[in-house]
Amino acid sequence: MQIADDGLRVASCVLGWKRWPALLAAALLSACALAPAPTPEPTFAPRAIRVDYPIVPPDVPMVDQDGRPAKLSDFRGRLVLIFFANIQCQESCVDALPQFRAIRRALGSRSADVAFVMVGTDRIADGPAALKRHLSRYDPTFIGLTAARSDMRQLALRFGIHMYENRAGALAPHAPFIYLLDRQGRLLYFVQDGVAISEIGSIVERVLDER
Repeated sequence: MQIADDGLRVASCVLGWKRWPALLAAALLSACALAPAPTPEPTFAPRAIRVDYPIVPPDVPMVDQDGRPAKLSDFRGRLVLIFFANIQCQESCVDALPQFRAIRRALGSRSADVAFVMVGTDRIADGPAALKRHLSRYDPTFIGLTAARSDMRQLALRFGIHMYENRAGALAPHAPFIYLLDRQGRLLYFVQDGVAISEIGSIVERVLDER
């Protein structure tokens, strides 16, 4: 009987060792189940940021899509929604024209008090004729402006825009914003790419109502 009992104990020990991988796996799974889930990286919704101390951008000489001399001061008395881009954007431009079209429709008759402006940042690649063709695909009332490189760099600096030469050699902006100028030509809002059309429209209407 002693031998039999010893045999049973040995067999039980051997079987126990064979069960260790399964027991270890079960323990690890149990620990994983109890461990807290990893914290996701924080994400922030796009925002429209009102400027605490609005500035008037420099009134550099520009030309419009018809080749006529133009300046930002020409739009005083109206709000200006404006963005900076290349017609053939290759890197980090924002194409706000579809948004402009939707905002204009949402504003209805009030859109007459708003100028919708695209600034083509390279005087050669974004010249008047090219701007006019590009804008006509969206809305013929939209305004295109461009300027010489030195003037464009000066203007971009006051909007906080980094300028660089893209792969095609054109002067391009890193500017993921639509900007809103008030009736006095002051830079009032930075609107990040991705803000809802309804929110932009509401901001424009509020500023239209300000006195």
